[in-house]
Amino acid sequence: MSRNSPAVAVGESAPDVVLRGSAGRTLEMTSRRPRVVAFAHRWHLDGERPQDVCGIRAQLRGLGAELFVLSDHGVWSFRADDDVERFTDRLPADLETAGLLYGVRPGHDAVFVVDGDGLVRFTYRPADGLGRSLLAILDRACTQVIARSPMTFDRREWVITTLVGTCAAAFLASCRSKDTHEPAHEPAQPPPAVEEIDVTLEINGNTHKMKVDPRASLLDTLRERLGLTGTKKGCDHGQCGACTVHVAGRPVNACLTLAALAQGVKITTIEGLAKGDELHPVQAAFVEHDALQCGYCTPGQIMSAVAVAADASVTTDDQIRERMSGNICRCGAYPNIVAAVRTAKKRA
Repeated sequence: MSRNSPAVAVGESAPDVVLRGSAGRTLEMTSRRPRVVAFAHRWHLDGERPQDVCGIRAQLRGLGAELFVLSDHGVWSFRADDDVERFTDRLPADLETAGLLYGVRPGHDAVFVVDGDGLVRFTYRPADGLGRSLLAILDRACTQVIARSPMTFDRREWVITTLVGTCAAAFLASCRSKDTHEPAHEPAQPPPAVEEIDVTLEINGNTHKMKVDPRASLLDTLRERLGLTGTKKGCDHGQCGACTVHVAGRPVNACLTLAALAQGVKITTIEGLAKGDELHPVQAAFVEHDALQCGYCTPGQIMSAVAVAADASVTTDDQIRERMSGNICRCGAYPNIVAAVRTAKKRA
């Protein structure tokens, strides 16, 4: 190759480079992943301050790229979140060839940012070596690359890169202002308090008058305000059924029911099923068939099973499974639960 090879420009394809080190190791800069290739003949990792190394990592995260530094002191490989790897502590025989592939003359420095399609997105070629630090050059590269239209990024990659780049810029700004004394900001004002409302709840035959947040769920009101902790909080998204209670005779997810909307109707929780020491038939069937393991989902399972046992239209095991499908048992006690519901229906 001619020693006067033209320099690779923005928008052109980056050459593939394979460096061969000791013990048969090879370092390939040919992947389809974005990369930064820095020819910095006087650069050494020990010469970088720890905060600058952190900044370099932040900029690599913003670019979504791996950094390769080719120096007279060796070759380093950087990733945003991995340890810095020193590929070799001596100058590979083909390092000068690698520079010529990029159009970098021997003894000169340059930095190239290459995207996932192998196109050069940014170049920096100082006339007298890297007068600026590698961190400052990557800062400039990150700003310019993200500011341009995403030639080769898909929408997901562009959103992630933009968000991470913004966070990296904020992190670097905080690092640079570490030693400056800025006036303290006024503390943020707390949001205005929500006025509580009066509610009257009829639970397990008892009337409870109280003030609640209009946004409070029936589940939190039962557990936190009334101490009825038999109703369990599982997912808090209406998907596991652990918080099932009866409202107006129908099983509902208490986590999705506002306490303010449960007024004027009868509410039954797991604490309201037994009569003193006499278990409800469904509770007795669960004990008889050992239809529980850890027991966390059992209150919700029983409350749903009470409704299924009372429904004459449910006659088969498949129908029982369908009606109980909203209650999840992570222990896997489903066969015994079905048997318990079947027994309770017969006794009902």
